[in-house]
Amino acid sequence: MQERYNSLNAFLRKKFSGWKIRKIPINAGFPCPNKNGRLSGAGCVFCDSFGSGPIKSFALPIREQIQAFIGAHKRTETKYIAYYQAHSNTYAPVEILREKYEIIFAFPEIVGLFIGTRPDAIAPEVYPLLEELNKRTYLTVELGLQSIHSRSLEFLNRNHTYTQFLETFQHLKERNIPVVVHLIIGIPGETPADMLETVKEMNRLKPEGIKFHLLHVLKNTPLYDMYQQGEFKLLEQDAYVDLVVSLLEHLDPEIVIHRLTGERDKEIFYAPEWAMNKNEVIRAIRKTIEDRNTYQGRYYEPI
Repeated sequence: MQERYNSLNAFLRKKFSGWKIRKIPINAGFPCPNKNGRLSGAGCVFCDSFGSGPIKSFALPIREQIQAFIGAHKRTETKYIAYYQAHSNTYAPVEILREKYEIIFAFPEIVGLFIGTRPDAIAPEVYPLLEELNKRTYLTVELGLQSIHSRSLEFLNRNHTYTQFLETFQHLKERNIPVVVHLIIGIPGETPADMLETVKEMNRLKPEGIKFHLLHVLKNTPLYDMYQQGEFKLLEQDAYVDLVVSLLEHLDPEIVIHRLTGERDKEIFYAPEWAMNKNEVIRAIRKTIEDRNTYQGRYYEPI
């Protein structure tokens, strides 16, 4: 049966002629301006010490991280995308960025490069480098936005504005560089209408992809302390599933869904417990879509 939402798996299989594509999570050793004191020393309230990057291979050099992952997941029908994931992967001088990005080209199995970063962490001189990479491989820049609402960005201690996001997004789009936007569902104080407003703004901007993340709590984070003190509540699974399906119904069907939920390594995960069973959450989302006989873009209204 044809999928009822535009999944990353289907998109990549079509783009790469049926090859199975796996992403290699990489810590390239870049800092974050929201942690190193330029903007803040605390970071985003949800961010762990690994900066959302890999835990087990975190301390290895980039080349060894890649070799270890390919060695553990080697399949004749598989190609790979290097995902520079931890912290802000455009936040360094151009010569250092080039040196670290260049490593992937030593691996013929790698067919793409995904770069995770913040909308305020791409200096003007970095864009020509990204343009060059975009001609050499399948490049995607992942921008952490989380919400278009300033009160939500303040709660998360993002220390950037939606206006900054729009400026960076436009710079990338002008250079035909694909962009994936990260959004968090369940930010305290946001209503379903607020979340729908964010999704409709994505319809206007038309990024290549979106990642939906559940607001979840990791140990040793500011969010953990806030949760322990009872300052907010987390969504239950049924509520989260209902929200995701409703948002998908309003989302432009051409936007690729790179993620439907968020989870983390059990060593640092705290709550909600149900989120650790990622496969079950995705099954529940798909079942709800089927039960409602609905699909991505059902209520989409082109702008």
